[in-house]
Formats: sequence, structure tokens, C-alpha cells
Amino acid sequence: MGHVDRRAFLAGLTAAVLAPGAARAGEWKTYRNPRFDFSFDYPGWFTAADTSENSDGSRFEAKDGAAILAYGSWNAMDDKPLTIAQHEAFVRGNDNYSGLTYRFADPKTLVLSGLRGDTVFYEKYALVRDDDLILNLQITYPARLKDKYDPLIDRMAKSLRLN
Repeated sequence: MGHVDRRAFLAGLTAAVLAPGAARAGEWKTYRNPRFDFSFDYPGWFTAADTSENSDGSRFEAKDGAAILAYGSWNAMDDKPLTIAQHEAFVRGNDNYSGLTYRFADPKTLVLSGLRGDTVFYEKYALVRDDDLILNLQITYPARLKDKYDPLIDRMAKSLRLN
């Protein structure tokens, strides 16, 4: 390939990579919640499936059966101050956690992960704004896709933030 041909090739390659709307496997998007002013990053192959009427959160789905639910919620228990232990008791009282394989808690964060049948679940709860607001990020995917999704969980979870 000559000098001019190589530059033309690289220019064409750059244009193809940067083309608007080009779908790339490594593309990430950012969801921004208008009501609670939080955001998080998620893989670009997810599409918005549902947004709550009061704008507290949204659900995203992938064609392979994975789903993401992200929402904010006020301290409904009105415990002042709300602690992670209180919130964990509330959360675990409302769902099946018999397949729990991972738990992390510190004063402001709770992470629960495990299996429900053949579905992996990952849930992150973060206390923010003087412990009056709880940010929720819940990710589920078929267990057979563990190798695909496990490496992505960390980036999604770490990106959950107030704006």
C-alpha cells in the first residue's frame, strides 16, 4: 500500500468508526434520571422498555433476556437517619434471596447478588442526600450469559451517581 493509499484507507476507516448511529459492540450509553438527578452507564445494546409515570426510574431490556431497572426512591420508611441495615431488612423482606451468593454493605451502600432459578440478579442500593434518597440499580440476566455480563457489572455499578 502506497503512502497516499494508506492515508485514504485510514481516513475511510476513521469515518466508518465515527459515523453517526454506527452500532459498536463496545458502545455505552448514559441514562439520566430527571426527577432524582442521577445517572449511570449501560451497554448500548440495551433499549428503553419502560419509564415510570412519575419519572422515578426506567427499565431497559436486551434481546438476550437481560434487563436493567434503575430508579430513585425516597426514604419510605421515614427512618431518620435511614441505615443500610434497615434498608436491607426492608428489601430482603420483599423478595426471594435464598440464592444469595454475594453481599456487600457499608454505611452508604448495599449490594446483593445471586441466583433466582436460572437468572442472575445484581442489586445495588446507595443512600444519598442526607440518607433521604435511595438510588437503585438492578440487573438481571440468564445465568448462561454470566461470562458476557459479569465483566460489565462493575462498570455499571460504579457509574451510578448523583449528577
